[in-house]
Amino acid sequence: MTKRNIDIKSLTKKDIEELSKRKEGRGVAFSLYLGVKAGRNFVSEANSVISNALKEIEKENTYSKKEKKKVKEISDEMKNEIKILKLPDKTRTIAIFYDTRRTRKAYHIPVYIPSRFVIESDPYIHPLIKALEKYPRYVVVVLERDKARFFSIFLDEIEQMSEIIQSDVPQRINAARAEWKGLRENKIRGHIEDHIQRHLKKVSKETADYFRKNKFNCLIIGIHKELKEKFIETLSTKSREKLIGSYHIVSGYNLNRIKAKSREVINKHEKKIEAEIVKNLFGGSSKRKKTAILEINSVLENFYLHNIDVLVIGKDYKEAGYVCPECHYISSYIKFCPKCKSKMTKAGDIADEIIEEAVINKIKIKHLLYSHKEFDKFGIGAFLKSAT
Repeated sequence: MTKRNIDIKSLTKKDIEELSKRKEGRGVAFSLYLGVKAGRNFVSEANSVISNALKEIEKENTYSKKEKKKVKEISDEMKNEIKILKLPDKTRTIAIFYDTRRTRKAYHIPVYIPSRFVIESDPYIHPLIKALEKYPRYVVVVLERDKARFFSIFLDEIEQMSEIIQSDVPQRINAARAEWKGLRENKIRGHIEDHIQRHLKKVSKETADYFRKNKFNCLIIGIHKELKEKFIETLSTKSREKLIGSYHIVSGYNLNRIKAKSREVINKHEKKIEAEIVKNLFGGSSKRKKTAILEINSVLENFYLHNIDVLVIGKDYKEAGYVCPECHYISSYIKFCPKCKSKMTKAGDIADEIIEEAVINKIKIKHLLYSHKEFDKFGIGAFLKSAT
């Protein structure tokens, strides 16, 4: 058989939606997550992960001999194709999805996801949901007194940057000459301040245009201390609402420093949002508080009553359960499907099954990226739809 290079794409939300709709019926879906580590051969990693999964399948009675043979055949084909993979720059994870019809999709992600090979009735998309949830798009405006530049951050990497915006701002007054200039000094200072203000307004307008033309979630400002408040005052209402924090800059555009300082702002912002979510799940003080529930069985009950507005998944939450092979009904304990009476099959992680159904039903999903002691006892919860 001729070896073919797999076309590796960047991951998007649309890709996840398409994967969530792929149902293999009585076929199987192969989902390989390959975490790429520095100094480690990713081909060897793939062979090890796939081989270990096949050994476990061989021990089980889930598949017939014919099905096991087919699983091994496709798994071996995946191994051969991985041998000739060419990884895009800055790849930290490759996600590859196969099915029994040889349909395959491959994505590269610049954040590390632990290696795992999963063979189930549907593509295993839980880690992808978490990756996109964790890394929304941010705009970083790095602003100096006479120039500025925009950087977009996605999946923890600077994905693009704008041209430098330059303004005609006179140099600072030489302090050594200030004594003999007298009143003229004030006029010069006012003239410079006027140019700086025009520069700030110009960058503010560019910021609003940048948000209008692109789909970004948040705004971060890298700026000199003396300009911070003045610039924030010039921002449009919408831009100000997107602002999640700022940091002080030094001259120039050091990409590593921009990324590191922006990540500090993002982490602080994420923790603040999560703390508010957990507070409201436990009946917090939000003025627009919705009815909230906790625990897997309550979530599933309300899911099938079409009551869930936002599904909340805790950090590292995983729970075994059962899934109907015919209608995909999910339960933590029921062994025969209450809808079609079929025998339910075991699932190692029903959180992934719930997430798949939530994506299809366009239910909002929030993954918690940090530990929250009280919530972690339950691991899963939801905000319910408002009563009409």
